[in-house]
Amino acid sequence: MNELVEKKEILVDIVTPPEVVLNEAQKAAQALTEVIKSKPKPVIIRGEQYLEFEDWQTVGRFYGLVPKVTETQYIQIGKAEGFSAKAVVVRTRDGMEISGAEAMCLNDEPNWKDKPMFMLKSMAQTRACAKALRNVLAWVVVLAGYKPTPAEEIIELETTSQNQPELHEKAKPISEYREKPKTQPEASGKAKKASAGSEPISDAQKGYINLMIEKRGWKFKDAMGVISEITGRELEKIEELTKEEATKVITKLKEEPF
Repeated sequence: MNELVEKKEILVDIVTPPEVVLNEAQKAAQALTEVIKSKPKPVIIRGEQYLEFEDWQTVGRFYGLVPKVTETQYIQIGKAEGFSAKAVVVRTRDGMEISGAEAMCLNDEPNWKDKPMFMLKSMAQTRACAKALRNVLAWVVVLAGYKPTPAEEIIELETTSQNQPELHEKAKPISEYREKPKTQPEASGKAKKASAGSEPISDAQKGYINLMIEKRGWKFKDAMGVISEITGRELEKIEELTKEEATKVITKLKEEPF
């Protein structure tokens, strides 16, 4: 007589002991908290703090994960236009894609209706990358005490800081620079020269501005157009900035919700 043998099927295996996973996650959460505390302009929305794309990249690095944009498309939905983007999260040690996400940025959003198309494209890519990282790392962020939704996905941002209450004021869109009346020298099309004896831009400032341009996915010509409007004089190269102008540019670019 055959004996009936009960067979238990394991549907999900525990690859790593839970206590090990939690211990590593708590270390990552603590390290993330220290990084966020040092931010001069944290994103606070209705009393809750949200992480920006750079913060999600930091968490990803803890686990050897990096985002990669795989596709960007121009789209129209009704009267709105903008871009959609797809991104994946890649494990650096073997190149395996372990997460993915899609996102959009359209000009019917209050913060983006006055922005040029290249900025909407850049934001769509940023949102997709942040969302892809969120899909796999949200549990670590929540463990650190932060909201799991990337700040770039929130349309109405109420950016504030405990040390800088003036950040409640809404940043001016780039389009407002173009609406300023030009003086006679500017209207002539000739670039104004920097004041004699002005200290030139430092290597650190030049590197930081280049990094901001690269992270936003701007074309160099478009970026120099924005920089020229901020400084009030026509510039062709970043090297033409003075140290004072470079400080002004960095401050203004940090304020803008690109």
